[in-house]
Amino acid sequence: MDNLNISLSKISYLVVKIASRCNLNCSYCYMYNKGDNSYLKQPKIMSAKTVDALLNRIYSHCEKYDIKKFIVCFHGGEPMLVGKDFFIKFDEKAKSIFGGSGIELTLSMQTNAVLIDREWAHFFKKLNIYVSVSLDGDKQTHDQYRLDHKGRGSYDRTIAGIKYLMAAHESKRSVNTLAVININSDPIAQYWHFVNVGIKYFDFLLPDSNYDQLEVDFHKESTQYADWLIKVFDVWFNHKGPERPRIRIFLDLINGVLGQESSTDALGNLDNGLLVIETDGGIEAVDVLKICGEGFTKNSKNVATHNFDEVIDEGLIDLYYFSHTKLCGQCQACEVKDICGGGYLPHRYSSKNGFNNPSIYCKSLIKLIAHIQNAVLGTIPQEIVSENNLAYLQVDNVYTSAFSGDDSEYAAFLESYRKSSFLITN
Repeated sequence: MDNLNISLSKISYLVVKIASRCNLNCSYCYMYNKGDNSYLKQPKIMSAKTVDALLNRIYSHCEKYDIKKFIVCFHGGEPMLVGKDFFIKFDEKAKSIFGGSGIELTLSMQTNAVLIDREWAHFFKKLNIYVSVSLDGDKQTHDQYRLDHKGRGSYDRTIAGIKYLMAAHESKRSVNTLAVININSDPIAQYWHFVNVGIKYFDFLLPDSNYDQLEVDFHKESTQYADWLIKVFDVWFNHKGPERPRIRIFLDLINGVLGQESSTDALGNLDNGLLVIETDGGIEAVDVLKICGEGFTKNSKNVATHNFDEVIDEGLIDLYYFSHTKLCGQCQACEVKDICGGGYLPHRYSSKNGFNNPSIYCKSLIKLIAHIQNAVLGTIPQEIVSENNLAYLQVDNVYTSAFSGDDSEYAAFLESYRKSSFLITN
C-alpha cells in the first residue's frame, strides 16, 4: 500500500461533474445512453457543501505531495446548466483556499457549447476558464448523433458558441475540440472542416464501445477505424503551413514511436493521474466505464469522508490508475504495448472475461501505430534509424506476436470484474 500511495502523488487532474443532466441527447453518450441510469439518483447540480469539501481535499492533497499545479475540469452532463453564479462562487472559494499557497489551480471545462453567447464567452475569459468543445465534424456528421431532446441538430449552435469563444479571446488558438469518429463520414472532409473553422488543437476519439456494446456493423477483427484515421494522418502529416492543427492522438503516437513519454488514459505506458468527482461528491474511476453496466463505477468513497489517498484500495480506481501496465496476456506480448498501453480501459471490457481482453479496437490500434511509425521513420536518415535500433513494422507480424501471448499475471484480477449474472447463467 505504501508504494501505491507514493504513486498517488501523480494525481493532479480531476474531472468534476458539476451537473448530472444535459441539454443534448447524443445517441452514443456513455453517460445517459449506454445503460447506466445511476445518474438519476444523484443531485442534478453539485452543492456548495460538496464544492467546499472538494476544494479542501484538493488543497490537502497538493500540500501533502508538494503538487504545484492541479487541474479541475468542469464536466457533466452539460456543465453550463449550473449557471454563472456557481462558477463565480467556485472561483471565490478556490481563491480563498489557494491564494498565496504557491499552488496553481487551473480551471477548464468540456461543453457542447450550444449555450455559449457573447456574455458567456467573456465570462469564461474573465474567470480564466479554459474551454474545450465537443464537435464531431461538419454539419451532417455532427448532427447525425448530437441532437437535443427535441431531435434537433446542435451543429449551428455549437459553431456559434465556438465563434463567440474565439472572438472573446481574440485568438483561434483558445478553443480546443474533441470529435468522436464517424467512420461513415469522409475523413479528409472532416479534417479540412476543422482547419477551415480555425480549430488549432483537437482530438479524434474512438466511440465508447466494448465487447458487450459493439457499434452497429463493427467487428473487433476489422481495422476500419485505423483506415479512417490513416487517411486523416496522411493529409495532416504532409500538410505544411501555419494553419496545420495539432491533433493529439497523432502527436501522442509519434512521441511514443520516438520513445518519448506521452500518455493519456487511452494510450501510452504511464499511470493515469485522474479521478472523477460526481455531483454527490463520489470519487470514482473514469466515467466512460459506465458503459460496462449499471452502477459499475460506484463505490463508498466521497470527498465528504475520504482523502484521495484512501481511494487506491477501491479496485476499479486501482485498475484504471495502472491500466497501461495491468494488461491481458495478448497485450503483454505485443511489441507496441508501450505505445498503445493496451488502449482505453473501458474498451477492453466483457461480461465473460472482465478486463482480461485486448481493446476491441486492438487491430485498428496496431495498424495505425505501424503506419505512423513507418511514416515517421521514413523522414529520418537511415543511419540514425540503424544507430537507435528503430525498425519498420509489419502489421501481420505484430498481430502474430500479440495474439500468441500467454495468460496474464493479472488475469485473476482482470477477470474479477466479470458480471455475476453471466457466471450464474453460463
